[in-house]
This record gives sequence, structure tokens and C-alpha cells, in this order.
Amino acid sequence: MKRDHGPAEPGRYVLVAALIATLGTMPEAHPSTRARGALSQVEGQNVRQAIQQDPACQSLTPAAAGGPLPRNDDTLVVRWLGHTNYELAYRGNVFLLDAYYERLPRSHPIGLAPAAITRATAIFIGHAHFDHMADAGSVAARTGAAVVGASFARDVLSKAGVPARQFIAVKGGERQEWPGVTADAVLGHHNVIASTVPEGFLERQQGALQAAALQTPLSEAETKQAEAVRARGSRDPGIATAGVVNYLLTFDGRFRVLFADSPGPITGAERAIAQQVPGVDVAMLPYVNFEAGIPPLVDLATTFKPATVFLGHHDGAGTMLWASNYPAAYAIRRVLPQTRTLDVLYRTPVCFNTTTRDMVIGW
Repeated sequence: MKRDHGPAEPGRYVLVAALIATLGTMPEAHPSTRARGALSQVEGQNVRQAIQQDPACQSLTPAAAGGPLPRNDDTLVVRWLGHTNYELAYRGNVFLLDAYYERLPRSHPIGLAPAAITRATAIFIGHAHFDHMADAGSVAARTGAAVVGASFARDVLSKAGVPARQFIAVKGGERQEWPGVTADAVLGHHNVIASTVPEGFLERQQGALQAAALQTPLSEAETKQAEAVRARGSRDPGIATAGVVNYLLTFDGRFRVLFADSPGPITGAERAIAQQVPGVDVAMLPYVNFEAGIPPLVDLATTFKPATVFLGHHDGAGTMLWASNYPAAYAIRRVLPQTRTLDVLYRTPVCFNTTTRDMVIGW
């Protein structure tokens, strides 16, 4: 079958190869995989072959931008769309996790313009800072998608022309439902990494990396672009403690996906829901501030014990500001040897069978 390479990407950083680094062997099955039952080798091969042949697992075009939806009701397609943006496609639905596609100047091109998104069932906003919701308003207004998030996002969405009826404000503890899918809101906390390192360390680190990357000051046009992007978010200080929401999505009552976009201190709500579920199959976790961000990342991983981890929030401009996933992945492996950490390029389809939990890296 002919592969769909998706829309052309500008610039020199063309990230289209399907690269994966599966870090860590699995000495025994992760608890979440034990529900597979005793599939024969032939049955397992048939499941993986069916996933591989699904057009949605052979295309770099997100379903939200007109790409194919998965054919099989048991197939969930996950795509990393840069930063902490993800797409989940399942049974005709397209769920977007965060919405920050038109990013700050010099960011790596994702290959997905906000205007290209024409299909979405719902948009889940982890918190209302610009780098997590800058494009939620335009996408919701165009697609009619529901937007789920803390109340801090309301004014930003209203300014973008999103009708009040499309916004679902959550504080944590609420559940949204679609056919075969539930989404539980879990109160989180914004990262406090700056308080865990010497004063001024993060600023000095950023300055040194900028210098090593030979970054020149932003041009006047780039400065205006950055200001416009930053304006599409909230700066309310209350976001830190009351505006960060994680989401636990459950597919067909058995396959669980956790989305968190800020690695703050573990909250009571996070601990409570982690104790209620038998296991998390996939977790999208944030990796920020290089080494300083590894301890809170590991805290999230050990709380939810996912079988598979996607890392986001680490893909800064150029090469010096794009943090390698390997130190973070090895840190996770040391405490969770059964967990595999993925390193995939933008828009790569990662396909899961929600019954057998088989995984195939597409394209």
C-alpha cells in the first residue's frame, strides 16, 4: 500500500523518518499487559499484521487534518504533535491533548498548521498557559469540538470566538463520556522545578544553551510573532495550584491512557486515582528543564506505573535546546524496568490494540 507522507514541511528540520528507541527490556510482563490472555504466536502475529495494514498506521497525516481513521474498533492511534500535543484516534473520534501548533519563532516545524485541522471531537487542555492552548480557540471554533479544561481557559477561548456552550470547565473529579471512551479529570500541579535548584540556575542554563546554539536575537518580525502567540494563553498565577488538570482516558473499559502536561508535585487526587486503576497502558509525560526536570518526571512515572511512556515538552529550538530523551528514559528504567519509553518523531502513528495491547510503530 502506498504510504502517505503527509504535508510538506518548510525549513531544514524535516522530521519525517519513523525513528523509535525502545529503552529498556521487559524482564516480565507489565501488569497492564496480563489481560491479554494466552494468545498463540499465530494469533499474535495476525493481530500485529492487521494493525500494520491499517491505513491509519501507515500515514503521517493526523486524522484531525484529514488523515485516515483506524479501521478496527480495537485500534487506538497515538501521535505526538510536538511539545505536549498529542492526537488520539479511536472509533471515529479524534481527541486532541493540548493545542499548541503555531509555536514560538524558530521552533521545529511539526508539519501541521492549525488551519489544517478540520476534525476533532474534543480538545483536552492540561493548563491554560499559551504553550499548551494557544491554538485551542481557533481549532474549536472551526471544528465545533468541545474543549475540556480548567476555568482559566475560558476567557482565552471566548476571545478566540469559541461559544460558551463548547467549553466544559473542570476542577478534577469530573468524567466526560463518548461511545466507548471515558475521560476522568484529575487535579495536578504546575511544576516547581525552579524552587528545587539554586536561584538563577535555570536562567543561566538557558543562556548557556542559547549561546552554544549560536542563537541570534529575534528579529522585529519574530518578536511580534512571539508576542502574538504568548497572548493566546493565560498568565493567571492561580493556574499553578488550581489550573493544572491531568486526564485519564479509558477505551472500551480496559485500555487506559494518562495525559499530564506539567510535572508538578504529586497531588492527593493523582495518588487516589492511581490506586483505583489496575494499571496505565500509556502515559504522556512532560520532560522539561533537562536534568532538573528528571526527578519530577520519575515521580509521575512511579505514581502511575505505565507500560509505555511518551515524553513531551523537551523539543526546544535548534539542537542544543532539544533535550535528549535518553537520560530521562534511563531514569525511568532504573525504577520501572518493565516500562518502555518511546522516542518518536512528530506525527508518527503509534498504534495499539486495546484488547491484546500489541503495539506497532507505523509508517
